[in-house]
Amino acid sequence: MVDINIFLSVHTRKSINPWSKGIMKKYIAIVLSVISILSLKSVYADDGFCSLASGPSTASYDFSNMSVTDPENNIPGTVLPTVNLSSGVQNASMTCTCSGGPYRHIWLWGDTTLSNPQNVGDFIYYDIPGNKELQVATKIYTRSGSGYTSVPFGPINNYSTNDRYNCNTAMDLSLGGNNTGGAIQVSVRLKKSIVGQSTINNVLVASTYWNMGDTGGTSHGSVATTNIYLNGTVTVPQNCVINAGTQVVVNLGEMYATDFKVKGQMPDNYTPKQINIPIQCNDMSATANLTLRVEGTASADVPDAIQSDNSDVGVIITNDEMLPLTPNNSSSVVPFKLDDSYHSEVTLYAYPVGITGKTPMEGMFTTLAYLRVDFS
Repeated sequence: MVDINIFLSVHTRKSINPWSKGIMKKYIAIVLSVISILSLKSVYADDGFCSLASGPSTASYDFSNMSVTDPENNIPGTVLPTVNLSSGVQNASMTCTCSGGPYRHIWLWGDTTLSNPQNVGDFIYYDIPGNKELQVATKIYTRSGSGYTSVPFGPINNYSTNDRYNCNTAMDLSLGGNNTGGAIQVSVRLKKSIVGQSTINNVLVASTYWNMGDTGGTSHGSVATTNIYLNGTVTVPQNCVINAGTQVVVNLGEMYATDFKVKGQMPDNYTPKQINIPIQCNDMSATANLTLRVEGTASADVPDAIQSDNSDVGVIITNDEMLPLTPNNSSSVVPFKLDDSYHSEVTLYAYPVGITGKTPMEGMFTTLAYLRVDFS
């Protein structure tokens, strides 16, 4: 409802002693041997995939309901407010299959099987299987000082007071709560406009993995530590906004007081003022029966007129065929349809009338009315 106010070197030598070739070959062989040893150490450092004795844990998050109340936001690309979610504490036993050690670090990775990544700001959005309207981005909390990091990521050196981790040895691990992986940030983005509701039902949006070693490796293992599932609904209430929610001001112009002597009649030679009313809706399911009507204080003497602050003057609002819209009458309406952008524009007219047959007092008069959209 809206008011309508009527206002990053190699050193070489030039000569080589012929009998020195054997020494040179031996020198090269030694260098290659050293490189081989260093490379082997690097493999050990990367070979440290971890898994839980009980298999991957499950963390299920629910952002409940998000509502898009402004029709102008129900468009592709709209990002809804970020939601912070947390899970309860789970105690587990983790073993890392690796060589060497003990190591000073364990490393966290985050990944997803969702498709079609799109970077928007510091979030990475993905399509949701079975959902054509929404995309989702997930950030996972780590205690490394990185805070929340967008999936995919890794390796991140996890914060710990323990300075030694042993390979092939079961260790206690706390998941959830204030621990690494225990909280996430979720951002939902509209891929297309929503009609009514769009649901995310137990979708695997991300998984976490642990590695052990000096560097965290170049990839994570195949078995997740935690699988993160997301639930929630985005709702677009059936809603229409008239004139972007702002007041419509109409200047009826100047008239002579003596032109209002005839009750219910507009002044002679007066041209009714055209009013173009833009309407933006957000739900195409509401387009079957859309109507616009007028509400306000009706004149006791001329029911089709809205009473002004001048007791002898009222204002009549009509449709584009100049038929009056009787205030507060659910049957006196203007039907309209929406285009593919859920938009419409309704044309109305307004003109003043005398409502008592008396000559009104000279001076400015104002009238306040409301425009209302009804649908079923």
